[in-house]
Amino acid sequence: MSNTKKWLIILLSLVALGLIGWNLAGNNADAPADTTVDNSQPNYQTDDSVTFVYNLTGDLAYKLVSEKIDNYTAEKVTWFTKPVLTTYNEAGVPTWTVRSQKAKLTNDRVLYLYDTVEVDSLSPDSQIQRISTQSAVINLVTQDVSSDDKVTIIGQGLNSTGLKMRGNLRSRTAELIEDVKTHYVLQNEEQKNESNK
Repeated sequence: MSNTKKWLIILLSLVALGLIGWNLAGNNADAPADTTVDNSQPNYQTDDSVTFVYNLTGDLAYKLVSEKIDNYTAEKVTWFTKPVLTTYNEAGVPTWTVRSQKAKLTNDRVLYLYDTVEVDSLSPDSQIQRISTQSAVINLVTQDVSSDDKVTIIGQGLNSTGLKMRGNLRSRTAELIEDVKTHYVLQNEEQKNESNK
């Protein structure tokens, strides 16, 4: 083999090894220069959404209707615009509707409601008919509800206000904790007879 061929093979081998090393080092001209993810932008969005959630036995647990949904996968939160949550009992009967202007659902199924929160009973025999506040927190698994803002509870024959509340939608209970004021509305016999007709 001639000297020229040997030097040409050595030179081509060095060039090939250099290209292999350069490729393995990740110096690819086609790769994008910046691969950072913008966590301030949602991973997906949708308008006019209806979400059904079922319990382990396959019965409808709650339905969530929203004008807009923004999901942030990195933060594991979903934001809802004008959400309406409807809860259901074990028999599949709707029990409560919960409305607000904005809500945040976390990965552990806790719903944080903001701005004009209204919780309305769908059961006519419930002692609590409406709960109103500016913000509330609902655990969608246990249906525990709480608020650290001023709360108004309207029930059968009463109107109560307080600065904090703890309760449970499933058991239809609510307790006002601080600075509680209650006004009772007593029906006279004539009003009772009119309402029973």
